[in-house]
Amino acid sequence: MTARQTLIVSGFVVPVVSALAFMLLLSAPAGSATGPAYPDLGMARLADFTLDKPDDGRVLLRFSATIVNVGQGPMELNAERSIASGPFDVSQKLYGADGNVALATPGVSLVYGGDGHNHWHINNLESYELTRLDNGVKVGTAAKSGFCFFDTTAYRTTLPGAPASSVYRTSNACAYSNPSAASVTMGISVGWGDRYASTLPDQYIDVTNLSPGKYRLEATADPSNWFAETNESNNRTWVDISVTTHRKHGTSLKITSYGPSA
Repeated sequence: MTARQTLIVSGFVVPVVSALAFMLLLSAPAGSATGPAYPDLGMARLADFTLDKPDDGRVLLRFSATIVNVGQGPMELNAERSIASGPFDVSQKLYGADGNVALATPGVSLVYGGDGHNHWHINNLESYELTRLDNGVKVGTAAKSGFCFFDTTAYRTTLPGAPASSVYRTSNACAYSNPSAASVTMGISVGWGDRYASTLPDQYIDVTNLSPGKYRLEATADPSNWFAETNESNNRTWVDISVTTHRKHGTSLKITSYGPSA
């Protein structure tokens, strides 16, 4: 039946929605007080900016980034597969007083390792882009593309429902050291964040050939809007950077302003 077909029940004509329409109704963040509690992803202020100059001649802009959850419920993903080498089916789990809901997340994929860490990652959960301010041209993207997320950092534990200690930990997230895992779980509690330090592999943008000028580094949580949230308009933060080049000392940078954070 289509979304506009009807069903006759005890002599009454009752509209029937399709399975897709019903799932859309379930995933609508505006629910009842006892309905599912939705997360709200955002980015904390970017920090720890350094210019790394490895022996291969590159210049790498390194920084720390923290994806946070300031919503009403945890941000939890569950992935299952029946074949050890096959792809995962990924769902977002929502918790509520009237029961729990699992939302399908088309487009979400997992990859194992790839950044020196032996665990499973969500592809493109976050994005980092560097843009020149005077012409809007994108000049760089982060080397890192996969993210395993769990409670590493207490961010705003005064929020209602925020736990005092971490719930999602290294020991129970991302199927560490298990490339043949049949199931993977990862999440961020209310009021907590997952921090990727500037020293981690691939946590940089290559700025080797960057010319002097003013730039904006923007970090976005869930840039593809795969996940259900209470607010999709607060997923980004940014910093403005002034880049200069000295004949003797090479490239240097200065942070000139910060954008809003979650």
